[in-house]
Amino acid sequence: MSEKQFILTLDYELYGDGSGDVFRNVVEPTQRLLTIARERGVRYTFFFEVVEYLCLKSEWERGNTMGYSRNPVEAMETQMRQAVADGHDVQLHIHPQWCGAMWQDGHWVVDNSQWRLADYAGDMADLLSRGKQTLEEMLRPAKPDYRCIALRAGGYNAYPSEHIVKAMREVGLTVDSSVVPGAVENGALSRYDYSSSPIESGWWYVDACLEQPAAGSAGLIELPIVSAPMLRIKKFLSWSRIKSILNNRESAQRSFAAKTASVGGGGGRLSALCHKVKYLFSQESQTWDFCLFSNSMHRDFLAHNVSNSRDTYVLVGHPKGFADEGSAIYLFSRIENTVTVSSFIDKLQVR
Repeated sequence: MSEKQFILTLDYELYGDGSGDVFRNVVEPTQRLLTIARERGVRYTFFFEVVEYLCLKSEWERGNTMGYSRNPVEAMETQMRQAVADGHDVQLHIHPQWCGAMWQDGHWVVDNSQWRLADYAGDMADLLSRGKQTLEEMLRPAKPDYRCIALRAGGYNAYPSEHIVKAMREVGLTVDSSVVPGAVENGALSRYDYSSSPIESGWWYVDACLEQPAAGSAGLIELPIVSAPMLRIKKFLSWSRIKSILNNRESAQRSFAAKTASVGGGGGRLSALCHKVKYLFSQESQTWDFCLFSNSMHRDFLAHNVSNSRDTYVLVGHPKGFADEGSAIYLFSRIENTVTVSSFIDKLQVR
């Protein structure tokens, strides 16, 4: 498979509702992933949740330890600096519900009305610019030529995207990796429709929106996340997913309730339960998740995707969901030529 390029992306973040522990859910599993990468010769691209990081930094600097015995902000910074020094990449990830998040009664309270980046009510260009500047200031001491060039919207909520595209162009971000071709979400929080995005395309130039390719356009580049139709229940019942859910059951329950809220409203408890069961046993376009998939699921995706003419594959994972080192090692033994977002773009620009 040496002609194929695999971009292994990791969303470096706590849970979307503000819960989680920086060390247990982010830093420690990331360190295990970095150890595997060093042993297997693979490279990651971390999509770093910068607004969450800035909230943590603000609280720590004003004297609130948030229950930590050591500085979580310093741990994140040190880990990412070491990652880029070792050849990995770090790019911009934004969940706008962290904008204005508050620490109350021992936990974070995020603004769910700001869940979708596509609907962000503030100055989008300023938000992206602050994120870009934060990463460049953080990482240039370790890699002087580091540039923040890429964005991933939290929860893939970059639809509709005209507002985002305009701001990206204004601040100098040239790559997006938010689109999951074929995926449709219509829950209480996340809402998008990528059903018309091309499933077999490894990348495309963006014109007026992120969802559709523009032939011959010299604009932004979309690096869509590999996806394939799958029964939802299959992913939920994988051992890796079960272990991940057990790590934070309350957050998993809230996430599932939000995803099924739109199909479970009205009709009483029995009707709501039936809708939830129907949701689990229906198909959706699932992302290729190298932190949650079992060996058999990796085999299915390899068979479904890597036999075609496509040459670029963006996979996704989350350190907070990393529960099975064996399945990641299995996948890395089956693929070659892992590249970062930045190295992919560098090669593309010199073609």
